[in-house]
Amino acid sequence: MTDEQMQELRNEIKIEAAGSTAFEVEAFARVYARRLEDAEQVFDLNVEALQCRGIRGRKLELLGYAEDATDDSLTLLAGRYFGTDSTLTLTDAKEVFGRATGFVDSAADGWLGANLEQSSREAEYADYFRRRLSSGMVSRIRVVLITDGVMSDRIRTIDSDTVAGVKAAYEIWDQRRILDAAQPESRSEDIEIDFTRWLPSGLPSLIAASADSSLPSYLAVLPARILADIFEQHGSLLLESNVRTFLSARGAVNRGIQETLRDAPDRFLAYNNGLTTTAISVEVDDVRRGTFIKSIRGWQIVNGGQTTASIAHFLRAGKDRKADGVSVQMKLVVVDPVEASGVVHAVAKFANSQNRISGADLFSTHDFHVRMEQISRRLRAPAKEGQQYRTGWYYERARGQWENDRAARGSPSEQKKFELEYPKAQRVTKTDWAKYAYCWGKKPHLVSKGAQSVFADYAVAVDRQWESDDAQFGEGYFRRNVGKAILYERLRSAVLRQDWYTSTPGYLANIVAYAIARFALQIDIQFSGAKYDFGRVWERQAISDNTLTALLDVAHAAQLHLTDDSRPQANVTQWAKQQACWDRFSKSQMRLPASIAADLISHEEALSSIKDERKQRVMDAGIENATRVMAVPTATWASVAQSGNLSPLEGDLVRLFGQRAGGVPSEKQAAVLLRLLARMAETGVISRDSF
Repeated sequence: MTDEQMQELRNEIKIEAAGSTAFEVEAFARVYARRLEDAEQVFDLNVEALQCRGIRGRKLELLGYAEDATDDSLTLLAGRYFGTDSTLTLTDAKEVFGRATGFVDSAADGWLGANLEQSSREAEYADYFRRRLSSGMVSRIRVVLITDGVMSDRIRTIDSDTVAGVKAAYEIWDQRRILDAAQPESRSEDIEIDFTRWLPSGLPSLIAASADSSLPSYLAVLPARILADIFEQHGSLLLESNVRTFLSARGAVNRGIQETLRDAPDRFLAYNNGLTTTAISVEVDDVRRGTFIKSIRGWQIVNGGQTTASIAHFLRAGKDRKADGVSVQMKLVVVDPVEASGVVHAVAKFANSQNRISGADLFSTHDFHVRMEQISRRLRAPAKEGQQYRTGWYYERARGQWENDRAARGSPSEQKKFELEYPKAQRVTKTDWAKYAYCWGKKPHLVSKGAQSVFADYAVAVDRQWESDDAQFGEGYFRRNVGKAILYERLRSAVLRQDWYTSTPGYLANIVAYAIARFALQIDIQFSGAKYDFGRVWERQAISDNTLTALLDVAHAAQLHLTDDSRPQANVTQWAKQQACWDRFSKSQMRLPASIAADLISHEEALSSIKDERKQRVMDAGIENATRVMAVPTATWASVAQSGNLSPLEGDLVRLFGQRAGGVPSEKQAAVLLRLLARMAETGVISRDSF
């Protein structure tokens, strides 16, 4: 962690607050929430700053929460914002944790509901938490404390306890830990499992014979009770991140598995496909009577997440439920820590190849993301008003790419040059990209569910469109979606400064999503056939004053709609996630000013523009393919050549271009080589990330 990184983090918070000191704490929470999601520690975190007084004037405070349907967990976000370089002491930490857990305790026992002003957001959330906890839908609570300070060295561990009758565990994410998590080489927190807790000799296993000694594998039969215990302790962090996203977005509990556990537990092993898992290290005891796995580190379930969650859910549903004699077959692959990320994703892809999780659901290496990355690296946006240079919009398809590319520039002066070329404010992650597209695509209820949920849906939709016709995803598409990003961020910043928002702040992300969706819908209704001119937004790198004024009016209407007393669900955040919420707002009376027509283009102009873009896309494809082939490392070509599974033409091309002796490949030659690389990746000769 460097002084520069610390200052960048503080600047990010200032920018998020849009210059308002009144919103700095909430901005701090949003910045840290994004980073926790990027670090794959929590998904779809709702930032809601809640403050009130409890019994005997005790101060209660929450910054947000998240719910994970995969393990029925509730994450509470607590925080300590200093605004300057400070140390978080153990006393500070206990006080902050106590304020957060006190809120939930007082909500669960009904005290807050009986004593708070019923129209307040605090009362709304107190009622929501009370109902969730009383229904038995929360199996574990995870309290995450975020701080812009640095944790004292005296803080070693914080013991688990219970909150509102539910097991609770505590974590601290200080400035140092949050910055470390952003590094490209960082991994999710390692999970260590000691099987001798349940089985004194360890878990009996077989060593699977493999020609690839770099990936030793074990086969075992794991008692379901042990699997459930481990899942209860670690929750969905056990699941490889892409699988966790999939299950969280689509539901984790499988009725068929539940029925087998209830009606035919003795046949579970025969009926179930079992687990595919990975670890970065394994402690094995080889004795005369066999091989026993004593412990594993960095355990991830890459296939079988639904089986795991379903077993835990079944046992949790009733004290009389048991899993005696129920076992699950398990394959364990040990991966090198240096290559862990790529190998784990590869194992997950092939392990899930016959399930409903598609490649688009899971991987940043889908050709759509690769193309957006390629376009973003070569396309320069027009200079903003007053600027004397052009910049790029950096599409980050994998975590840490921007930071990694900047670091690769070497000297501080070259890194500064990179930041001028690709400003951090113009870095767009693939989940943000999905959010911008779905806001304009009139799906604000899906956007309100959170970044990972909307991306899971968007990825499937894009994959389907890609397979149908990938030519639609060219430079024109890229410019239009950047225009949507500019529109979204400009509106978000402007809403923060409106009197109607500052007087009753909250639900910012929901307001912005609903405002953009309703604005887009009203254009369809009011200006038949016309389309918003995102090409003009790209050229100006800004939206017009007319558009911003109209959007702010719609945003105010969105706030009134979301918080209307007649809403059928008290919790605004949960109400915003409902299709019914969007249906009601989409039918509300609205009229955009006639001046918006200046920011539109006709249906015919839009079609003509798309037609021209498709022609350009065909020409761009040849250039991109050649560039992609030339960027493949020579070591990758060597692995391909050694595979022995090449046609004579492929062999000639690999020798010619793999050794950098043949100049630049033609469009046809590049196409042949890319098909070869894809085939090699499918058969495991090379990794999908290597080209």
